[in-house]
Amino acid sequence: MKVVTNTAVSLDGRINTRERRFTFFGSASDHALMSRLRAGADAVLVGGATFRNWPHPALPDAGDRGAKTSPLWNVVVTGKLDVPLSPDFLGERAIRPLFVTRAASVPDGFPAEVEAWTGDGNPPIAWIVERLAARGIERLLVEAGGDLLFQFLAADAVDEMHVTLCPIVVGGDAPSLVDGAGFDRADVRRLTLVASEVEGDEVFLHYRNLRKADAA
Repeated sequence: MKVVTNTAVSLDGRINTRERRFTFFGSASDHALMSRLRAGADAVLVGGATFRNWPHPALPDAGDRGAKTSPLWNVVVTGKLDVPLSPDFLGERAIRPLFVTRAASVPDGFPAEVEAWTGDGNPPIAWIVERLAARGIERLLVEAGGDLLFQFLAADAVDEMHVTLCPIVVGGDAPSLVDGAGFDRADVRRLTLVASEVEGDEVFLHYRNLRKADAA
């Protein structure tokens, strides 16, 4: 499986404001990039916090869908399954919802497909990737927040990263591109620049993640 991430960030690396409500930093050009990446993916994955802020289908724009007829998997990773279930999400025929969570969190009669982790703690990234691959997903687009993105990087499960640098500054303790526990100096993740483009006041960056074997 190929795992690609896409995130719009402020100049100081933030992905949200201090209010932590739904916000969109990017321009129409950034939205167009997001749409194209979704169109090329088999699944779009978000975390519970992201989904709670925007509990709606993640789809490419109509003009980018082309002749694709199979539904786009919309995967939500959440430890407690404490998420809203809006009618437009569950009823959208162009997506196939899937919730990844702990087995103990799944109530009887939950109205969507579930991958339930029966081990200790939250579902590990390696297991998530394995279960998605078993469902035929070959290209996964991760639009998750900083905590979940850190988990993907820590598991060495990211192949490419798209980052749109937006001309704003947030500051404070707002969420960043990658949060989590962080890496020490010897274990930081290293990337190589594939492409860069300046459009207006935004910079579009495309990186290939150097897996541990490559970086060594």
